Amino acid sequence: MKTVYKMLLGALLGFLGAYCLLAAEFELTLLQASFEATLVITGLTVLFIIYCFSGISRMKKRVYLSVSGDEEDELEAKQYRTFTDVTLANTVSTILSIIAIGISIVTEQPLWLILANAALFLITVILSYASISVLKLVYPNRHLPSPTDKDYGKKLLAISDEGEKHVMLDGLFHTFQMMNILLTGAMFILIVYSLGANHSQLFSIIVVGLVLIILNAYYMLKIRNR
Repeated sequence: MKTVYKMLLGALLGFLGAYCLLAAEFELTLLQASFEATLVITGLTVLFIIYCFSGISRMKKRVYLSVSGDEEDELEAKQYRTFTDVTLANTVSTILSIIAIGISIVTEQPLWLILANAALFLITVILSYASISVLKLVYPNRHLPSPTDKDYGKKLLAISDEGEKHVMLDGLFHTFQMMNILLTGAMFILIVYSLGANHSQLFSIIVVGLVLIILNAYYMLKIRNR
């Protein structure tokens, strides 16, 4: 029931957001400034990638520090925070590079810009494996699975203790709830935008709706069959 309420909240927020944009005579100017927008997104992607390299470098350097007692606990906490920050930055950079590629292709930007963002995308993929590989140096006694292992998720869960599993479960559950709110809100934004701007977003609405149905059905079937 709480999930339904949160989905309704997402719908309301989406409607209000789209209404405010239309009431302010919002005009989509991306096509007019697509080159500049792509350059900005590309620049942000590069900055996030640089941060990822910096974070991975810091994690490697800390591995060789000699500490004990409270300092060891503090160092482990720093390593954990750095890893989560790097993971988030890498995820954002991956998404931004895909957006930049999409804008470049749709708006027929220069080939070099498409290739540059494709290269950045490949770098983010490599960084995702590199950051996970560094964890083996940080936790040499944990027998962490290889990031290329097809059962990486299952094996990582298997070696996690109860506290770590609780943290992961809590994060995933709240992410699932937020996802429902945001995707439902996105559907209503697309509906209202289609009506107000005379640009049909029917395909996007259907895709978002199908994603919502599939994800919720998958989640419910998983917990139902336990």
